[in-house]
Amino acid sequence: MLFKWSSFATYTRLYRCQTRYGSSSLRHKRSPEARVFGLLEHFKKTSRRSDISDPTHPSSVTILEISELLRDFSAAKGKCITTEEIRNGYQIIKPFLPENISRREQHLLSNVEILGTTHNGDGLAVIPKSMYAFGYADSESLMGSYTVLVIPKTTTGDRVKILLKMHHEFYAEAELISVLNSDSRQTKRNDALILCEHFHECNGCQLQMLSYEEQLKFKQNVIRKAYRYFYPQLEMDQDFGSVVGSPLQYAYRTKLTPHFSMSQGKCFQIGFQHVANRGKVDVEQCPIATREINAKLRAAREKYLGNAPMKQLTLRQSLYLDHKTGEFYPTALEGQKKVITERIEDFVYQFESNCFFQNNNSILSSVLDFIRYEARQLSTPIVNLVDTYCGVGFFGIALSQMQPNLNVFGIEVSEMSIKYAQHNAKLNGLDPQKVQFILGDASDIFNHEALRESKISGRDSVVIVDPSRKGSDEAFMSQLLEFNPAMIVYVSCNVFTQARDLAMFEKLQGVDKRYTVDKVFGFDFFPQTKHIESVAIIKRI
Repeated sequence: MLFKWSSFATYTRLYRCQTRYGSSSLRHKRSPEARVFGLLEHFKKTSRRSDISDPTHPSSVTILEISELLRDFSAAKGKCITTEEIRNGYQIIKPFLPENISRREQHLLSNVEILGTTHNGDGLAVIPKSMYAFGYADSESLMGSYTVLVIPKTTTGDRVKILLKMHHEFYAEAELISVLNSDSRQTKRNDALILCEHFHECNGCQLQMLSYEEQLKFKQNVIRKAYRYFYPQLEMDQDFGSVVGSPLQYAYRTKLTPHFSMSQGKCFQIGFQHVANRGKVDVEQCPIATREINAKLRAAREKYLGNAPMKQLTLRQSLYLDHKTGEFYPTALEGQKKVITERIEDFVYQFESNCFFQNNNSILSSVLDFIRYEARQLSTPIVNLVDTYCGVGFFGIALSQMQPNLNVFGIEVSEMSIKYAQHNAKLNGLDPQKVQFILGDASDIFNHEALRESKISGRDSVVIVDPSRKGSDEAFMSQLLEFNPAMIVYVSCNVFTQARDLAMFEKLQGVDKRYTVDKVFGFDFFPQTKHIESVAIIKRI
């Protein structure tokens, strides 16, 4: 049988229990096997997602993608590849751990075919273990066994030379050495499209070797994959998850946070993580960042390199107001506490540079127009807009003129963000009786005293849901259902948690189904990268 999610979940629970508490013989001293698997658990964590038990965690999604890959690979081979036939045992995992990898000969493999891609934009391949593993396992156990490879900077159809690296239980990492058929029609790759000299080293972009049309197809497939995995009962037509392209495909990014490398107490590099985890890549400019940010990056290099140590640089696009003429000019500011000024359509926003604000201004009007259009299709006019996870007030303020006399109510857990949301409402001359932003937890928004006192009814309301990457939770979704809005707009930077949450929302409705997912569109906030913003429209039936 093919890989089953349940078997992986059972395994994960089992070895997490073993490595945390230990068996009776391991409580005081863990075995080498337990230490190795505990280390693998550690490597699953990311800076944004440490909740590795959540099925939408990137490592868990990769396992689901491997399951699909095996299904297709099995069909092509005319045989059924089982979980056991791709499992990497302790004897194979151990030599490829980072602490051991420099002590052994390197394993270079050539003519490896990329069969598919992950949601992270990495290529997927399947090779026989007999190609390299005779030194780590007996020949009998290798016969009929395979290794699934995850290879950054590759795409479907590539034939590549790779270096084997760290092994996990159900796949192995590999480093791209060269592409052997870059000029072939068998691959989607077009290396002539790559504009960044650091593309093959830098971990920041994944898709520059693809045409923009192929990038949008890739991102639509990620959206469809997310709903297939976590909301499989939702019917998807051919256009489901279609992605609206960015007006700017380069020079769009309004925030950059490069990191420094230090030696002997001084900065000697500034840039981004190496794709093969070999420190930082020294970057003079970033093609996806705005011209003003790149100018500030060059100035920062002259200012800091060779001087006292720093960890990170925060650069943000801003506007400079010429008080003599009243005109705005684009600029960039350095530092986490600088006050940034942005103008989107007819509204001006200010916030500190470490606050959240979307990083591609060129596509924001398209998102706003989409929401306005959907709201106007409702049978009755909207009276209220409730902006949950409102940040510095972008959606609430931008959509405040969507209907005449619209009431806007926003809530946010960050005190700093709420301070700027309230400031931005005043800055744009909005009526404080009509536009309110309050400090509070979005998970308890509909029980908030200020919302109850405002007597806002869900029946004639649109609710904006724009949570962090980890998504929302059942408590919030239950309150949302009880509030009973006419339309819900779920904006997400992680379509996997969005699909999970909307499946939960349907389950909470039970047999008395009141809402339907009307449509899901993608918006390409981050061209050249794996990232996709998805917007789901949920309407009351």
